[in-house]
Amino acid sequence: MKKLAPLVVLLALLLCACGGKTVQGYTTADAETLLNTEGLFDGQLAPVDGAVAAGLYGLKEDTVQECAVYLATNTSVSADELAVLVLADETAAQEAEAALQKRVESQIRVCESYCPAAVPRLEKAVISRLGSTVLLAVGDPDKLPAAVEKLH
Repeated sequence: MKKLAPLVVLLALLLCACGGKTVQGYTTADAETLLNTEGLFDGQLAPVDGAVAAGLYGLKEDTVQECAVYLATNTSVSADELAVLVLADETAAQEAEAALQKRVESQIRVCESYCPAAVPRLEKAVISRLGSTVLLAVGDPDKLPAAVEKLH
């Protein structure tokens, strides 16, 4: 038993070290950070209610625990958009990620005919899932990736 004691202590320490890391997700404060980053978005973005956002993205409203969603106020000249969704679990987050991808693809098809200048921004949209959270950002394709990367 005395020979096993050091091994047990070592294993306990290793487990503690490994267990300390958890997947951090996006927060609605991250949306505010991005909104306040100069030059990231064209024009004005207006907030969208959570129920409207769930409908817009085709999500079950009860799976969205928290959200911060902003859409361009003048959609004839901009397709900029920002969404941070905090979902009930990782399965809901995977579904939301797929829904956001479909949203971007749909927006590309729509914008090709009436707002072609927005297409490159949509093609470089950032969609990222961390744990049970998902982020969508459509804005300056040269600045967005770095700005999102700085969040976490």
